[in-house]
Amino acid sequence: MNWKRSARILWVCNFMISAGMTMVIPFLALFLLQMGIKEHHALSMWTGAIFSATFLSAAVMAPIWGVFADKYGQRANLIRAGIGMGLITFSMAFAHTPFMLLILRFVVGFFSGFITVSFSYLSRITPKQNIGEALGTLQTGNIAGGIIGPLIGGFLSDLFGFRMVFSITGICILLTLIPVIFLLEKDPVVKQTKENHGSYKQVLTNPVLISLFAATFLVQVSIQGTNSMMTIFVKTLVGNVGNLAFLSGLASSLTGIATIIGAPYIGKLGDKLGQAKILPVVMLLSGLLALPQIWTKNIYELYLWRFLQGLFIGGMWPAIQSLIHKRSPKMVQGRAFGVTASSRFLGNLSGPIVGGYISGALATNYVFLFSGVVLIIGSFFVRWRVKPEERSTSTT
Repeated sequence: MNWKRSARILWVCNFMISAGMTMVIPFLALFLLQMGIKEHHALSMWTGAIFSATFLSAAVMAPIWGVFADKYGQRANLIRAGIGMGLITFSMAFAHTPFMLLILRFVVGFFSGFITVSFSYLSRITPKQNIGEALGTLQTGNIAGGIIGPLIGGFLSDLFGFRMVFSITGICILLTLIPVIFLLEKDPVVKQTKENHGSYKQVLTNPVLISLFAATFLVQVSIQGTNSMMTIFVKTLVGNVGNLAFLSGLASSLTGIATIIGAPYIGKLGDKLGQAKILPVVMLLSGLLALPQIWTKNIYELYLWRFLQGLFIGGMWPAIQSLIHKRSPKMVQGRAFGVTASSRFLGNLSGPIVGGYISGALATNYVFLFSGVVLIIGSFFVRWRVKPEERSTSTT
């Protein structure tokens, strides 16, 4: 199988999925205002609940889809995710109450996971010596879509209205099915027999995999904790300026641009030196670069530190995915990636909650302290628990 061709196809798909799913970010609160939620506290609560609902249901379902992948392959899993996410997102255009939108956001989580599944698919068909490079490159598609999505969503909502954006997002997701169905080859599946039957016990009793699941959770909690509070922190630096949304969005975009630059190179370095050696170093550097942001006094200083940190952030996720692929038996790799997805979704859910609590109870800049300490502790944990790859055991 031509892994480079598959990587290019999945890059486009991940870009479209990520851009589509982030189109709603700029106007979600405004859409709820249009529905009649006027009081500030109620608006904040509804916005948070609707945004987080997808992660909760996705975390529950990810292990189940892992079993599906072990039986039918990750290509079938991609098709499943694309159909479910596309149709339900399209139907959000017809939601007329916050409760209806909340339910639809919760339901779409049952079918989500396209991006995580794409990493698993690519890791299955890529030669082991190139996995870090392949996943690092694929990561840039996800990041690029996340950068451009909110910009497109804001533009389209101004042009056509909020409901039309949901329709366009659903169509974009459904369009990713075309290259998946017609251009991607079916990935190999280990036939399940009595002697070769996979179970979650093999995943959840593997200490290395448990450590990598924990690392996934810690990375996402750290990243989402700071991202969710970025607008509030930028406001403390620049005040109530008219272009506050642009300035805070630029902080996130600079991190994303740096990630696009750094991820492929770190992936290649991991292939050369070993992902188990690279992962704790990248986590440590990311954590150390989060700490100076506590004392940032102007917006340009913040931009510098966010860019420098972004150079290393993009290397963490491909390294974790590569290690999970190498350290899990073939008959349970789908289950392993399912638990990985659950860990990632739980981190996405928990990060904004913890960040919001720290910001409210202490001060917003302490969110960077939390983020940095979590990554630094996580780096030592990974270094202790995940030993460098031994080629003789990586083919299990």
